[in-house]
Amino acid sequence: MRLSAYLKTGTMIAGLAVTAAAAQPAWAQSESSGTDPEASAVADIVVTGSRIRRPNVEASTPVNVVDAQEIENIGVTNLIDAMARQPQVGLGSSAASTTNTIAGQGLATLNLRNLGASRTLVLVNGRRHVAGSSGTSAVDVNTISKTTIARVDTVTGGSSAVYGADAVAGVVNFITKQDFDGIAAQAQYGSADGPSTYYGSVAVGRNFNDGRTNIMGAATYDKSEGLYRHQRDYAMDAINYIPNPNKKSPDDGLPSFIMARDVYTNITNNTYTPVIVTPIGGAAGYSLTFSPDGKLIPFDRGQIVVDGAGREQKLSIGGAGFKPSEDSLRTPVERYGGELQLRHQFQPMNDYITELNLFAEGKYFHTEASSQNTNGTFAHDVPGMAVGSAYHIHADNAFLPSDLRAMLTAAGVKEFDITRNDRDFGIRTYESAYDTIRFVTGFDGAFSNGWRFETYFNYGQTKSQFTNFDRLQQEFYDSIDAVYQNGQIVCRSKEAQANGCKPLNLFGAGVASQEAIDYSYLHTVRNDVTRQWNAVATVNGELFSYPSLFSGTSLPVAFAAGVEWRKEYARSVPDKLSQDARIFQNSQQITEGNYESKEVFGELNLPLMADVPFVQYLDLTAAYRYQDYTTTGGDSGYGVGLEWTINRDIRFRGNYAKAVRSPNINELFGGESEGFSQVEDPCDATRVNLGNFPANRKANCAALGLSPDFVQSSGTKAVVSRGNPDLKPEEGETLTLGVVLTPSFLPGLAITVDHYDIKISDVIASLGWRNVINNCVDSPTLDNPFCGSMTRTSDGNVGRVLNQVLNVAEYTNSGWDVTASYRTDLAKLGLPDYGSLSFNAAAGFLEDLTYDPVPGDPSVRDEQAGELPNPKRRMNFRVTWDYDRVSLSYANQYLSSMVRSNQDPAGAYEPYKAPSWLTHDIRAEYRFDKFSVFAGVNNFTNEEPPQTPFTWTGTSLNTGFNASVYNNLGRYAYIGVNARF
Repeated sequence: MRLSAYLKTGTMIAGLAVTAAAAQPAWAQSESSGTDPEASAVADIVVTGSRIRRPNVEASTPVNVVDAQEIENIGVTNLIDAMARQPQVGLGSSAASTTNTIAGQGLATLNLRNLGASRTLVLVNGRRHVAGSSGTSAVDVNTISKTTIARVDTVTGGSSAVYGADAVAGVVNFITKQDFDGIAAQAQYGSADGPSTYYGSVAVGRNFNDGRTNIMGAATYDKSEGLYRHQRDYAMDAINYIPNPNKKSPDDGLPSFIMARDVYTNITNNTYTPVIVTPIGGAAGYSLTFSPDGKLIPFDRGQIVVDGAGREQKLSIGGAGFKPSEDSLRTPVERYGGELQLRHQFQPMNDYITELNLFAEGKYFHTEASSQNTNGTFAHDVPGMAVGSAYHIHADNAFLPSDLRAMLTAAGVKEFDITRNDRDFGIRTYESAYDTIRFVTGFDGAFSNGWRFETYFNYGQTKSQFTNFDRLQQEFYDSIDAVYQNGQIVCRSKEAQANGCKPLNLFGAGVASQEAIDYSYLHTVRNDVTRQWNAVATVNGELFSYPSLFSGTSLPVAFAAGVEWRKEYARSVPDKLSQDARIFQNSQQITEGNYESKEVFGELNLPLMADVPFVQYLDLTAAYRYQDYTTTGGDSGYGVGLEWTINRDIRFRGNYAKAVRSPNINELFGGESEGFSQVEDPCDATRVNLGNFPANRKANCAALGLSPDFVQSSGTKAVVSRGNPDLKPEEGETLTLGVVLTPSFLPGLAITVDHYDIKISDVIASLGWRNVINNCVDSPTLDNPFCGSMTRTSDGNVGRVLNQVLNVAEYTNSGWDVTASYRTDLAKLGLPDYGSLSFNAAAGFLEDLTYDPVPGDPSVRDEQAGELPNPKRRMNFRVTWDYDRVSLSYANQYLSSMVRSNQDPAGAYEPYKAPSWLTHDIRAEYRFDKFSVFAGVNNFTNEEPPQTPFTWTGTSLNTGFNASVYNNLGRYAYIGVNARF
């Protein structure tokens, strides 16, 4: 049945429901059990994870709630840093994880269960929000201000049946303040031994017309300065894996790689001048370099690392090799924006409609961020014209010093290669700017019998601009080929001369003229836009009630139904120079596409029993959604839940859901994009005897014509990604089982324990370059699809890897969530009446997180639980003492130890485990009549991120720490003021 029929059916159901609601007599409403006015206000809101209104905030799916006060207590100025502390939230985009990308700096996305931001649905007041990253569904949380947030609900069960696609891992719903009346302002300053933060916000709200109209406006400014490698000692002293020089045989029991410190490349230097690769006379390759003023000097390569066969590697311990120092550890982010909310209650229209409300929301946010890479453009030691290849110099180059020219003449060398880090021509910088707008308007209300309805239209748009420092490749090569002509230094090529070529001096640091630099160096610009249109209409209410068995208690059967239409559009236009592959950076093509969905959904809440022994309440819920996409056709999701309340002390809950996620625009229509990765060639002499099938690897590498002594070249390799219009939706199954304990013998205590089990099939993912190149040679023969996705150059090195997205993978994820909260007055504990204590703890226990890029093939299975960045245990704890006008709190955050990888073959690497990590926060606040002052220190013991070894293959230098896994800011002290009028 096509969707048109389903829509007609859904419309009929909704229409019948509305008619029934208007026609039948009003049923008695359940009384709220809460006595706190604020709790009662929350009880009147639909619980996240369901569209059915309930008399309390209980549901069969676990809902984690973080209120505005807890966000304030954490002391951060943006929501992403507050949410990242929750055990359910994995590693997403943030200021620490977007430091080495050509686009997307400063984005802040949520990643529930470490299943990916594309599988986490972010809502604002239960409604969709436009994406921050073009072509995806990932919402930039930086566009949601904490100024107006009342609370954040997180549902980690599959919720596609209720909210639609993208809710495979769960839903994060940001609930804003309603009916705000007054003025609230906040200012905060913080510093972390280098970078500082600045935050200011104001919200103004007013009720009119006897409380029937409310208007609220808010403005926010937030600036976080960047953090760079040289500002942290741990970032300058990395630990790395290097080939084991004592490894003489595959069967000697020694690891192939061991850990070492102070390891640097020995083919480029740290003064941004050339290193000569080619042997010249008696001077060996890599033995000569240049001083910054252009003099020829020896190059100190340090202690050159060798493998077990005595082969020299292109790295050393110590020496004058290149040492990154100016890379970004955290991107500087600056944002500002404003929000408006309107709500107006009309007078009753007729006998059928007793409540009609108009609501509207609008906002604008602007965000800027940047990152940088120390080495700028560069040349390694691989001959050729590819990005990162060695610079090829002729012996008659006009800028050569006289002593080098004499050496070349004496040795009869006509040309030679050099390596170089071009920092003196400019740091490679990446700048991002985002402009987001969003408008929502609609009506909600109630019929005379209590049935409710809502209809709204939602439009959002994000425009992004990415500006990168880059260079024109051909123009650069023309400019470094400089010769004397009529006593003047010019570019050798006549055509280049005609095009205005300016000769560029490589032989020194800072010796090139600015006009020569400007001839080939420039800024490229990429422009992205993403737009979202969304219209929804829903009704919900009680269908009927019936008496419970054995007790006669009236059990209301509640129902919700609705229809939804959504359109997504995205376009990404790289600079024309990038499209034409004329620049140093990644080659990219235009991405453009759109899709529409038409959906119908329904939800039923069926009480089964109440007020009998061992059953205070037994409740069954069911939800179903059918959706039809213009790209992938029709599919459906559903969920079934059960809630069993034994008494006020104990409640059980369970939920099973089938969720779906349709491919996004980038996955379907993504233009070909070329990136560069530090590829580890399995045929390298240090790796040819490793892997799950070393015999296959050794035989296949030989079949490729590579000797057992083959050493891969240095430099990054091209990895090409692109979309796939033949993708189909992912399917996820989620089971959650839990218990809620609120013991009557200890009022104020609440404990929740929930187990979750998730399986996602037909996962939309790329195999990854590692799986492609490893499986090419680890398969029984070279006649396999993996080898068809990569090429090798004439010298045997990896040339290009195609990494297209496919429906190939499978995810499994399981574990436990535990929360506990307790609040009590000290007097109730028999202590002096000095206020109250509150305790809050949350913990996540990860049992399984497995990514199968090729289901059924255990050789490539990636078991990620307990390896970076997926700790098996995450815990947060906070204790707060409130007395009169004073509030003091202490909090900590714990991450369990993690290994580098669970997939390392036995004996491949010297074992390494990152130690557990525990940080401590303190905060104090004093409240006056209309304002309060607060101050705090996060991570006051200044815990540094554990250093994690990365693999050295002679081709790459990694940082040796995980800035995006741990909070790398260090000790952060802040002070601020809140005012309320």
